[in-house]
Amino acid sequence: MRVRVIAIAVVTGLVLALAPLAAQAASTYTVSLSINASQPTVGTKLKLSGKVSGPKAAGKQLLVQRKVGRGTWKTVAKVRTTTRRGYTARVKVPTAGRQYVRVVAPSSSSAAAGTSPARRYTGFRWLDLTKQRHATGGEPVNGPVTIAGKRYRKAFTFRDSGVYFNTGGKCTTLRGSVGTPDDAAGRLVVLTARNADFDDEREYHAHAAAGAAPKRTRFPVTGKGVLAFGDDNSAKRVSIVFPKLRCSVNTLPRMELRPLGSSADFTHHASLQSLG
Repeated sequence: MRVRVIAIAVVTGLVLALAPLAAQAASTYTVSLSINASQPTVGTKLKLSGKVSGPKAAGKQLLVQRKVGRGTWKTVAKVRTTTRRGYTARVKVPTAGRQYVRVVAPSSSSAAAGTSPARRYTGFRWLDLTKQRHATGGEPVNGPVTIAGKRYRKAFTFRDSGVYFNTGGKCTTLRGSVGTPDDAAGRLVVLTARNADFDDEREYHAHAAAGAAPKRTRFPVTGKGVLAFGDDNSAKRVSIVFPKLRCSVNTLPRMELRPLGSSADFTHHASLQSLG
C-alpha cells in the first residue's frame, strides 16, 4: 500500500511540475496595430504603432509585413519593442492601389508567435496628365508654354479645344496652375461626369489674367468616371501648367468618346479622337 501511495505522490508531483510548463507553452503573443492614414500618397511613409503582450515582450524584435492587392505577405521592416512593450515603425508606400500591413511577433521559448490584425489602406499617386492616355476635342497642344515671360516644360494649351480622361472612378483631385500665353484674359473650363455621356456633368471655371503668372487651382473629381478640361471657346488661349490627377491607380485606362458633331466646340464634346 505504501508503495502505491508513493507512486501516486510521484505522479501527482510530475503533473504539478509540468503544469506551469504546459501553461507557458500555451501562451501566445498578442499584437495590436494602428496606422496613421487610410489614403497615403505613394512615396510617403505610413506610420504604424501598437503594443505587444506576452512573456518577455519588452525589447522583442517584430516583423513588419506588407501585402499588395492579392499578393503574398512580405517582410519589409524589423523593429523592436520598447521597455513598455510598445513599438512604432514607418514603411514607404510603394505603389497605388489597395495594400495591407500587419506586424508579427515571432515565437520564442516563452510563447507562440502572434500576429496583429491586418490593416488596409489605399495608395494614391499624383499622375502627370501630360503623359496619360486621353482623347481630344479640337487640337490642344501638349508641350512647353511661355506665360508672363517664363517657360513651363509641361502644360496643355487650348484654343477651341479640350482633353478627356477616363478616371475609372479612381481619382479624387485635379490640380495645376492656370494661365494664358496671350495678352488677353482666358478661362479654363473643367467638366466631370460619371460616364462619357456627360448626362450628369459638373462644370467648373478658372480664370487666367493676361500678363500674370499661372495661378494654382484644384478641382474635385471624387466619384466621377470622366474628367475633361479645355478653353471656353472664346478664341483666346488658356493653359494648365503641370496638370496632375490624384488617383489610386498607376496609370489611367484608355479614353474613348464618340464624335457628336463636326464643330471643335469643347463644351459640346465634338471632333473627338481616341488616343492610345
